[in-house]
This record gives sequence, C-alpha cells and structure tokens, in this order.
Amino acid sequence: MGSMSVSAQLMQGSLKGLLFGCWIVGSLLLVLWLLRITGAGAARRRRFRSLGGDPGRRTLGGSLTGLKPIRHLAEEMEVAELKIGVEVIGAVMLLLAFVGFFGSDAAVQLMQQRFAVGADRLQGFHVWGLSGAIAFLLGSFPYFYVRFRVQRKRLRIANRMIMLVQNLIGHYRPRLTLAEVIVKASKTMPDEVQSEWRRLELALHMKSVDEALYEFARRIQSEWADDLADLLLIGSHYGTDVTESLHHLVGKMQAAKRHEENRLAMITVYRLGTTFMIGFAFFVVGFNIYADGANYRHYFVDPVGKSLLIASSAVMFISMIMVIKSGRKAF
Repeated sequence: MGSMSVSAQLMQGSLKGLLFGCWIVGSLLLVLWLLRITGAGAARRRRFRSLGGDPGRRTLGGSLTGLKPIRHLAEEMEVAELKIGVEVIGAVMLLLAFVGFFGSDAAVQLMQQRFAVGADRLQGFHVWGLSGAIAFLLGSFPYFYVRFRVQRKRLRIANRMIMLVQNLIGHYRPRLTLAEVIVKASKTMPDEVQSEWRRLELALHMKSVDEALYEFARRIQSEWADDLADLLLIGSHYGTDVTESLHHLVGKMQAAKRHEENRLAMITVYRLGTTFMIGFAFFVVGFNIYADGANYRHYFVDPVGKSLLIASSAVMFISMIMVIKSGRKAF
C-alpha cells in the first residue's frame, strides 16, 4: 500500500511538471505564431512600400527567427533530414526540462518521507539546485539527439567521399563549366550525398560558385570536402585540368580511411561508456538510499553531498558535449 502511494505521489509530481510545461510551451508557441503572422504581414507591407522607406527595419518575429542559435539548430535539423520544425524541438526540450525539475523534486520529497530519520524527516526543504541541474540535463536530450543524427549523417557522407570524388572524376571535363560537371555527376552520386549535392546544384543558381562550394563543404564538415572545393575552384578559375589532382586526393583519402576506422571504434566505445555512466549514476544513488536510508542525508541534506550531485550532473552534461566533439572530425 505504501509503495503504491509512493508511486502515485511520484507520478503526481511528474504530471505536475508535464502539465505546467504544456501550459508554458503552449503559451510560447501561441506567441511565436502571432509573431510569425505579424512578421509575415509586415514583410508583405514592405514589398509595396516606397523605396524611401527604411530597409533595415526588422520586426520582432523576424529578429527571433534570425537569431544565430535558432538558425544553427534549423540548419542542423535540415542536414539530419528531420521533417519537424525548430519549434517542436524547443517545445519537447521545455517539456522534458519541466518534467525533470518537478519530477526530481517529487522524488526527493518521497525519499525524505520514506528514508529520512529524526529531524530530517520533519524538515521541509527542496533541493532546487539539483532539480535545476537535472532539468537542464534532461531538457538537453532532444538537442543531443539532433546532434547525434547530424553526426551519423555526416559520417555516412564521409564514408562515401571517395565514391563522390571518383564519380566526379568520371564526369569531369576541362571544357565543361563547373556547374555542368556538378549537374552531370548528380545522377550517379551515392544516396548518402544526394540531398546535399542537390542543394549544391540549387545554390549554384543563387550564389557564386565559390560560396556554393564552400557552403557544401561547411555543411558536411569534412576536410576532404574543403580540398575538393579548392581543387574544383582552381580548375574553374584558371581553366586547368585537375583530373590528376583529383586522383591524388582519392589516394590520400584511401590512406586516411584505414586510420579513421580505428578512431571511430574508440569513439563508439566512448559513446557507449558515457551513456552507461549517466544511467549508472542515477542507479547508484537510488540503490545506496534503498540499501541504507541513512544515505539520504548524505545525498540531499548534507551541503557537500548536494554539491557533489550537482557537480555530477554537470560532469554528465559535459561528457555528452565531449561525445559530440569527439565525432566532429569526420573522415
């Protein structure tokens, strides 16, 4: 009976965070929708405004969507081929953050009722710092999911870079313009590269060749893509035949791929170890308190114990960031 009441109270605390988060997220999405409608209307009015108007004026909706972090996240989601909007990811992050905040606070209160002894059982307090750290860690999971998808996509592209260059060599002719070579090679590009290569084709119609190629290299974040862009631009600007240089680039990539396989194996172990560490950390705290109720005081009453829990949450968050950083160097 007691365990059922504990579970009910824990669920009630988590549900409180979920409902409160839904209210906050719903309000924010409504505000963003209104700002987007207002910004779209202002943009239409500016189209018909005389040339004497202020072209630098921006609406609040435009300034929000133009923020660098939002633009960066939208670009990452586009690379990862996620069909949902940035608003959805932001809403899920807020929801998880509120669930983590109120759910962890409810869990601490329930452990106090069950395991605390003496004055600690009667003392009413909330470990807001720990709840905030858990909320921040849990709320960041959707962002890390997007980043991991982007890394997997870029890794698949990196593993096909040799095929990409070889396919380009098969269609490369010095008498053709660079745009014509890119269009001809598009039909036989590997599937992993098709979406980014088509984006490169479209960019050639709207930007200069230099900007389009370097944007392609930046999006897939491969050092070999930078070298490929340099070689193609040299051939385009100076009219030289870079076929031999492209063959030499393929040879360098084949040699580097053998070393990259060992590095990727180490990164895989690192990712699995980090995921295990995060889950095991929560398990250890819960098991120690379950095995000996006196440990509740060490974790949630003693200032040193609370500081260690907050520091551990920060370490886990930093470890997730390091996992992302370790996979950025794509072959």
